[in-house]
Order: sequence, then C-alpha cells, then structure tokens
Amino acid sequence: KRWYIKVNVLIVEDDPMVALINKRYLEQITDIKTFGPVMYENDIIKSLKENDIDLILMDVFLPEKSGIDILKAIREKNFFTDVIMITAANSTNEIKRAFAYGVVDYLVKPFEFERFKEAINKYKARKKVLLNEEVVSQSDIDSLIMNNSSENEVKLPKGLNARTLDRIIDFLNEKSNEVWTLREIAYEIKISNVTIKKYMDYLESIGKVDLEMNFGNVGRPEYKYFVKK
Repeated sequence: KRWYIKVNVLIVEDDPMVALINKRYLEQITDIKTFGPVMYENDIIKSLKENDIDLILMDVFLPEKSGIDILKAIREKNFFTDVIMITAANSTNEIKRAFAYGVVDYLVKPFEFERFKEAINKYKARKKVLLNEEVVSQSDIDSLIMNNSSENEVKLPKGLNARTLDRIIDFLNEKSNEVWTLREIAYEIKISNVTIKKYMDYLESIGKVDLEMNFGNVGRPEYKYFVKK
C-alpha cells in the first residue's frame, strides 16, 4: 500500500484570480492533477464524464446556479464525486445543505494555505483507506470519521501544540515510506531534538507511528520512526 495517492481535482470557480490561487495551492501538494476552472453545470458534468475526477473544489456563488444547487444536481445524476466547498458563503443554512449533499469539508474564504492543505490531506487519507480495501473494518470507519473532526477537540498533553503536531503529521504522511531518526525529523521541521521526542512519544502512544530502537557504535540507543500503516 502506498501513501502517494494520485488525486484528480476539478476547480469550480468563476473568479480567475481565486481559481489561480487554488491551483497554485494544489500544485504545492504531492500527487495532485488539476482540471478547470469551470463555472457552469454543463461543463462540470462534461468534465466528470470525460475525466476520472476524484475531488471537486466547489464555489457557492456561480453565474447561473449556486454551487450547492449544482452539487444537488450532480448527486441526482448519480455522480458521487467528493466535494470540498470553498466559498465566502457561511450561513448556517448553506452549510447544512452542503453537508446534507455529502461535502467532505467546507472552507470559508479567506483561509490560510495550512487549512487548505489539511483539507486535502484528510481527503487523501480517506481516499487511501477506501481505495485499498474492498471491505472496511469498524476501526477504518472510525478513523475516517475522526479524520473529519476538528483537531482542536483532541486534548493534547501539556506542552504540545496542535499546529506543530499537524506539521509533523503532514511531514510524516508525505514521507510515509521512509524511516526517520529524531535528528532527521528535528532538522526537517526545524525544532529541537528534545521537543521532537515529546511529539514522537505522543504519536507512538496514539498508534500513529511505530518505533524501532537500534544501538550505535557507542552503545547509545537510536530511535527510528515510521508511519504505521
């Protein structure tokens, strides 16, 4: 099983500048191919038929029809492509409708790249589970649901920061086929060895990483970490 999951993303956006920003954001994330931008329902349907689209980035405010109404229409046409709403629309009614039609995330403009990357990486993790297994276990389903919950709801041990933890998890996930020492992770993340050790101990305790301990020439143990699959 590989972490690197190729994702074809269709950008649905009528503002050329916003579409360009979204495209540039996507290009910074591993194994993403972009399509569009498009803004009309017929063009969206055409792209879904002609291309193997995995994910749609959907705006709400579009020229002829709202993104949520288009989402409803494509569901009625039996397209179950995953959708992330990216929009300035943040009324509770619109958000409730969007989730009722099965969006996997909802980003309110303006947003930071880190939040955008988090949404895409959570989607990729979900896709990985569903792609690799014909039948999923309860624990797999639980992991998918937990992936959609807020990281802020998880109570971290004292001294650990949620944003830093996200950075470490993102880094390890993107390099999940490699084995890392504490020094190597600390160098890549630009955090001290002592601090990284606290985060890695936490990730080991919740089952996110596995640990191997080797003894070097001087007899001191060297910890090596790899993503648990």
